Amino acid sequence: MAAEAPEAKKAKTDGSVKYPEQDLSEVLGKHIIYTYENGWQYEIYFKSAEMIHYRIHSGLVAGRWVTNREVCMTALGKGIVRINWQEPVGNIVTMVTNLADRWLHSYFLMPKWITEDPMATVCHEDEHVEEMLKRREKGPTWPMHIAENAFATITFLEDVGTGRDDIIDCPPDKLPAGYASRKN
Repeated sequence: MAAEAPEAKKAKTDGSVKYPEQDLSEVLGKHIIYTYENGWQYEIYFKSAEMIHYRIHSGLVAGRWVTNREVCMTALGKGIVRINWQEPVGNIVTMVTNLADRWLHSYFLMPKWITEDPMATVCHEDEHVEEMLKRREKGPTWPMHIAENAFATITFLEDVGTGRDDIIDCPPDKLPAGYASRKN
C-alpha cells in the first residue's frame, strides 16, 4: 500500500490543472547516502511521510546527526518528491529527490550564528534541543547564509522499510570504516 501525505491523499484539481497524486512510496523507507557537488556527504532515512533521520559525514557541520525530524513531503510528479523542514537551530531546508535517477537537490539556509560557530551544532541534536534553542535565540540569526544550493549524487540507496530507529542511530565517527563510501 502506498503511503500518502496526510493533507493531499488524491490528485486535486482546480478545474483546469490536475495536481500530482500524493504517492510518496518511492521515498518512504529508503535510506540513502549522497554527495553534493562541493564534496559534502550526507545520509538520510525517510522514516515516514512526516519524519526523517539524517547524519552529516563531511562539510561545515560534519558529525551532526538528527533523528525524528518533522518534515512535510509533497509529490511533485512521478518519482519527484519535495521534502521541507525547519530546525531548532534555525536552519530551513528544502530538498527535491529523484531516487530513480539517483539525484537530489537541496537548498538550505543557516542563521549567521551557525556560520560563525558551526561546531556548536555538531552533536545528536535531539539530546541538545534546549541548548540549540538558546543559541538560536541569542543569535545572530540574520542574515541567513545559503549553506547549500546544489545537486547531489545518490551513491548508496537501500529500502529498509518505514518506522525504524536503528538505521541512523549513532554519530558518523562510531560507524565502521568504509560505511559512507559504500556504493550500489
